[in-house]
Amino acid sequence: MAHVAISADFLTAYSRIPRAQQRRARDFITRFQRDPTAASINYEPVIGARDGRVRIARIDLAYRAVILHPEHGDVHVLAWVDHHDEAIEWATKKRFEVNPVSGALQVFDTELADGSSISEAQPVERIPLKSRNDPGLFDPLQDHELLRVGLPRLLVPAVRALRTCAELDELGPHLPDEAYEALFWISNLGYSVDQALAEVSSGPSTRHINPDDISAALECPDSKRRFVVVQTANDLEAMLDAPLEKWRVFLHPTQASLVQRQFSGPARVLGGAGTGKTVVAMHRARFLASQVFTHGTDRILFTTYTKNLAMNIRENLRNLCGSEFERIEVVHLHSWAASLLASQGFRFGVANETELSECWQKAISAFGAGEWDEEFYREEWEHVVWAQGLADSESYLAAPRTGQRVRLTRAQRAAVWGVFDKYKQNLATRNRIEWLDVIHQARLHRARSSDVLPYRAVVVDETQDMHPEELRLIREIVAEGSNDLFLVGDAHQRIFGRPIVLSHCGIKTRGRSSKLRINYRTTEEIRDWSVAVLSNKSDDDLDGGPDPNSDYRSLLHGGRPIVKHFASLAEETGFVVGRVNELLASGASADGICLVARHTQQLTENYGPALVHAGIPILLLKAGIPDGPGPEVRLATMHRVKGLEFQHVLIAGVNDGVVPPVSTRKATIDADEPDSEIRERCLLHVAASRARDTLTVTSYGVASRFLTTDTSSHDSI
Repeated sequence: MAHVAISADFLTAYSRIPRAQQRRARDFITRFQRDPTAASINYEPVIGARDGRVRIARIDLAYRAVILHPEHGDVHVLAWVDHHDEAIEWATKKRFEVNPVSGALQVFDTELADGSSISEAQPVERIPLKSRNDPGLFDPLQDHELLRVGLPRLLVPAVRALRTCAELDELGPHLPDEAYEALFWISNLGYSVDQALAEVSSGPSTRHINPDDISAALECPDSKRRFVVVQTANDLEAMLDAPLEKWRVFLHPTQASLVQRQFSGPARVLGGAGTGKTVVAMHRARFLASQVFTHGTDRILFTTYTKNLAMNIRENLRNLCGSEFERIEVVHLHSWAASLLASQGFRFGVANETELSECWQKAISAFGAGEWDEEFYREEWEHVVWAQGLADSESYLAAPRTGQRVRLTRAQRAAVWGVFDKYKQNLATRNRIEWLDVIHQARLHRARSSDVLPYRAVVVDETQDMHPEELRLIREIVAEGSNDLFLVGDAHQRIFGRPIVLSHCGIKTRGRSSKLRINYRTTEEIRDWSVAVLSNKSDDDLDGGPDPNSDYRSLLHGGRPIVKHFASLAEETGFVVGRVNELLASGASADGICLVARHTQQLTENYGPALVHAGIPILLLKAGIPDGPGPEVRLATMHRVKGLEFQHVLIAGVNDGVVPPVSTRKATIDADEPDSEIRERCLLHVAASRARDTLTVTSYGVASRFLTTDTSSHDSI
């Protein structure tokens, strides 16, 4: 029986053709998938093609599909779709080859081998041949080492001609992904060949490689990052419905390895913004449900810190999975804990923010302990008392207070505990509890209960935002064992809470920790700007060790972020409206643009009305409401935009006293910068790293001190 594979390039090309041709192409692809050998599929050879196995097939009078039609085997590959002339031009230049070292199916430009131009924008002639005394970028490597990283032999001379990392960047789009990525790490970070292979590729194959066996080549992990064999008509429909959502289908070998690995206990995955942590977590949940815990009663719990993220992940998993989705429960942890307690007959009311503040103010006033403000007491309560599970004044007097912004004498601690006691009494009088108490009671119930929950594994996203008590609850949900916990996170994106140590919460990941280092979302220029905002203030690995972001890179390039400062709000708003109009005029879709601000009030009173007045429709993203396609420009707070991504992001109103808010500007004794201010840096970092193609940052009056010269571009005024 003949099989059909589709390349990632095909889906990209399909997304770009007009909708009328998409419908015809879809009909053709469906027929092709049913039987690529049918007589109705009229294969035509491509005159002058560098690969004799390449064929084109008619979709309609104007459009053609490009197909790899192997002489041996039963796999046909849909490689490209385009207007007739452009399709023939693409097919003429490409060569498909099973790499003799890795065994992966690769497609590359043969023009690189003969020295003719790739395009007017990126001519090979710009890479001059080296003179004998002119050192090449990869002179230290032998040819066999270049071949080890997956470079086709035909392209070795082109790589040998490179002299700078910038020239490698120009050549990168025309090389197989695994070869370019490995060469990038070697040239930019000084990795050895072995180190580079460990990061980006499945490496040399250990099996016999048949250059004519396309079917076997497609099973190589490096092939699966760009080709997928279509299994069912439903799979095909899902791909064509969302051709640009390639994360559903194609995984990097390092991601696939984490998804499919058998772990002997809890596993921890770190990675900067855009490295695909959430994608890995979702595929991991699907893998566990479909391949590991497959009994009809087995359940996988996927949890995260906020409702918005849980909602987004639930919808993405629904689209990613088949029938196994019915056994994956996606819920944010507070909701899960509340449901557990309710099912056991607990009756409770959770205090809202106003009630909490009133209880604190009443306790502070009644106890006469006005030496410190409410923010101090709340931080002390959450990050010292709750974090360490302190139950009485004696344990509080002896507890470490690392990271707190003021030092306390023993007498002062005793006074502070008096406020804590009064605060608890005030809550009890109102018959209210805190969310952390909900988590605590759920953990105690699980620890005492002999009931076995149906969950065989828990997958945790945004682990860095979890409180220690929440992590202790997660440990109680599922029994210890193989593949029990899978936690992904990034301390550089911590916008709630403080540094955590997983091992102190009963979660032992030693020997089962991995890191994703390639940013797939943003350009290197945007990544560099958003990392500079952090000012090296947050770098823990979620388990007490360091996690520097110096080895985290994007392989994409684009323009530098635009950073503008204005004398007044009116001037800034005028620029923001003009910038949005400029993006729309350039062809950007409205729902691919997001205007972000620190506070909702900035959006609803300043920028939103200005856009509406200019005739630009807007949609304010609110908590608990999913986003979807639509004709409006998106508006969101920095917190709401977490977990989302857009082609174009504008961050407005980055002013002194707003980012960070005035309340976070208190001096500190024990640290150079308060934890609350570090969280604000992380928040700006998160907002900036939502951008895929362009980032624009504006301020007026007095700019935020976070917008230093290190984070500003030459476009600033």
